[in-house]
Amino acid sequence: MPTGRGISSSVCNDDGEIGQWRFRAMADIKTFDLRQQAVILFKRSILLALLIHLFGLVSVPEYKIKVRSFSKKEVEAIELPVDMKIPEKQKTEVPRPTIPVEAEEDEDVPEDSTIEETVLDEDIAPPEEPPPVLPKFGTFVAYDSRPEPIRYVTPEYPELAKQAGIEGTVLAQLLIGTDGQVYDVVVQSGPEIFHKSVEIAARKCVFTPAKQRDKPVAVWVAVPFVFSLKEARG
Repeated sequence: MPTGRGISSSVCNDDGEIGQWRFRAMADIKTFDLRQQAVILFKRSILLALLIHLFGLVSVPEYKIKVRSFSKKEVEAIELPVDMKIPEKQKTEVPRPTIPVEAEEDEDVPEDSTIEETVLDEDIAPPEEPPPVLPKFGTFVAYDSRPEPIRYVTPEYPELAKQAGIEGTVLAQLLIGTDGQVYDVVVQSGPEIFHKSVEIAARKCVFTPAKQRDKPVAVWVAVPFVFSLKEARG
């Protein structure tokens, strides 16, 4: 009959075997669950791939192939008549170069004859140079050095202006030619009573001509004329 110690050892062996069986059962259950989940994921992935392919087929537009037909051109052969003549190319004749022939000596001309010298008439005057082209009023002409007055004529003070006590400054545009002479006068501003005196005096003035690259040029220049009663009476 087994003792108490033997009973306890047998009980312990039974508990160990039950524990091992439970551990193996739980491991088998976990392995089964993992396999089942893998199968489910595989099925879902296949279904998702099929849906993506179907969506691609539906969304992509249909491509139609255009068939082009090429027509062949027929070439007709034309029979030429046997007696037909083809015109030949005309030959152009090139003129031959002429050989220079020595001129025959004139027997009437004496051998000791000489050609008389041509005498130039010094009294004939050379042709006159054309007059210089003067610029119109308002035309700007560039110059390096401006005209300077050589002879300045003071305009006469009108008696009516003296009696009325009128003073002022008249600004006039003078056209100075290449010789320094005044060819035209245009009064721009100032009391009208002085205009006539300014025009008469300005035409008598003489200037050095304006120069552009050391050459005289005709230009328009603004010149002021001052009328003062103090200076006129002094």
